[in-house]
Amino acid sequence: MLKVIIGEDDPAMRLVLRRVLEGISGIEVIGEAGNGRQLVSLVEEFKPDVVFVDVDLPEMNGVEAAREIFDIDPKIFIIFATAYDSYTHEAFEVYAFDYLIKPFKLERIKQTMERIIELKGERDKSGIVERPMTPLAGENRENKNLKLLVYSNDKCTVVNVHEIIVITRFDRKTVIHTARGSFTTYETLKQLEERIKNEKLFRCHKSYMINVDMITEIIPFGNKSYLVKLANVKETAIITQEKLKEFQEKYCL
Repeated sequence: MLKVIIGEDDPAMRLVLRRVLEGISGIEVIGEAGNGRQLVSLVEEFKPDVVFVDVDLPEMNGVEAAREIFDIDPKIFIIFATAYDSYTHEAFEVYAFDYLIKPFKLERIKQTMERIIELKGERDKSGIVERPMTPLAGENRENKNLKLLVYSNDKCTVVNVHEIIVITRFDRKTVIHTARGSFTTYETLKQLEERIKNEKLFRCHKSYMINVDMITEIIPFGNKSYLVKLANVKETAIITQEKLKEFQEKYCL
């Protein structure tokens, strides 16, 4: 069941959108917001799969709210809805999945939601993969001995750099995922990137850093972004179109 939150300042439009969405199998509307700040708060509290965002929300406009939502969880499908198309470029800068122009066409909404259901199904089915990609030629063996001290609350955890599969940044917390467990720190990805400086760890997105040796599959995720599946963990990552090109130039034959 896809959980959806609607951000729209017009009560009548919220009602129309709710009725349309609830008429689609597998969709549950779990909240509504009349302004941008309320929308961000609802997203933080309920962690939806999909958010409909009116660009012209009061207090915090839809684009600003979408950026906040993206920082909370980049895997949320953001769909902009507006009577104008002048914000299209800004919308896709925050990797919106789609951009709907009012008045809505029922079939258009259904097509968008069906695409999301299909993509989410692919993501949810991605379990633990046993084999990573073949290691890169010319690997620096000394990097396997490097250790990272992860400071969190009152303790310090030692993580071998070569163990790191993916590092994620959600809800203002950074989580380092390895095959033996996950470790949370309040350091930013930028701070960790500067500390580690390892060629195998690639900053594929503002919220993700991945071990390139552990990539098993890259599949389309939405406009200008792709989903990255990784070996030995259930977590997935997102790579932008620009970063995918950089990855191909740097690591692929």
